[in-house]
Amino acid sequence: MTYEVLLSRATSDPALLRLEADLAARRRQLATTGGLLREAPTLTAEAGRRSGPTTSSTDKVAMVDAPLLLAPAVRSSARESLDRAEGSLMALARAEARHRLRLAYLDAWLTAAQLRLRSSQLDLTNTWVRVAQARVDSGSDPSYQVDLVQGDLLRLRTELGDAQRKASEAWAALRALTDLPVDLQPLADPGPPALPAPDGLPDSFQKSLLRHALTDRTAADRTAFDLHQALKAARWSLKGSYASEGDERIARLGVAFRLPRSGELGAQKREAVTGRNALNREAETTAFQLESRFQTALTRLRTFGEPPTTHSFDAALKAVDLRLQEGKERPSDALLLRRQLLEAESASYQRLREAHALVAELDLLTLGDAR
Repeated sequence: MTYEVLLSRATSDPALLRLEADLAARRRQLATTGGLLREAPTLTAEAGRRSGPTTSSTDKVAMVDAPLLLAPAVRSSARESLDRAEGSLMALARAEARHRLRLAYLDAWLTAAQLRLRSSQLDLTNTWVRVAQARVDSGSDPSYQVDLVQGDLLRLRTELGDAQRKASEAWAALRALTDLPVDLQPLADPGPPALPAPDGLPDSFQKSLLRHALTDRTAADRTAFDLHQALKAARWSLKGSYASEGDERIARLGVAFRLPRSGELGAQKREAVTGRNALNREAETTAFQLESRFQTALTRLRTFGEPPTTHSFDAALKAVDLRLQEGKERPSDALLLRRQLLEAESASYQRLREAHALVAELDLLTLGDAR
């Protein structure tokens, strides 16, 4: 199963859904205000029975309360910044979802490869126990050679159990992002990595979707904060009523102003200043972290060396097994050689995974702003 097949089976990413919910909440907040209104008007209707010498037997009252927001420019800025940010944020969220799927695929492939590597040696080690016992029985080796092989068998079984656990966890993480069965399925080798040339990457990073989305998100957060402060500072309301009391008709129109409590205005001003400062510092910190993330990936690329490929040590492992069974190697020496070969093959898998993860990281950091 290739990465492209996994992409076609990708399910809704939780982070993408959370972003859509956040954007919808911001749209709802904007929708509650409009024109000069802080929120939608409240309409109240009342009716009651009247007794007395009148032609009408009921009283009717209709009242409307329209809270005012005398800051239309703040609302317009919030809407415009949200319109700009929505496209870049959604595009970035989709790119990050693909990035998470790519890393989950690489982790699942790596753990499955290491599991196969450990499993392939289990039967062979059982054979080595019998070979070592035969050599001890013949007087060719001391008895501790059997203990060494049996100890290595116990260690291998422990490593196999750990590899099975890691493979199951990686598969579960992959299943959380794709429509896959519960049982582990074989994954295709990722192939040789196409490491990019480092020269043009800084310019691509400066023009990347990540940086544009960060700028748009910061602007949207600032204008949303300003709108929130304007809503809390709004105190005027427009009130109107129409009443029918017996034969009388009464219409009223007026305004209301909520008086602030002692210390309220000063606290609100401090909240606005510190809130804006916090947003600015958060934006600067995020920009610093993003820059550091790119520089780290660029340094890794420049020092990575030659692109790795998977290298099988099956022939060497079979040669060690043959030399042991022919009596040309003692079990203790064969165990050491096999351990080194297994570590080398495992390292080749790990390095291939790291190379593809580095390519995925750079792809995300330098992705163009194609909205």
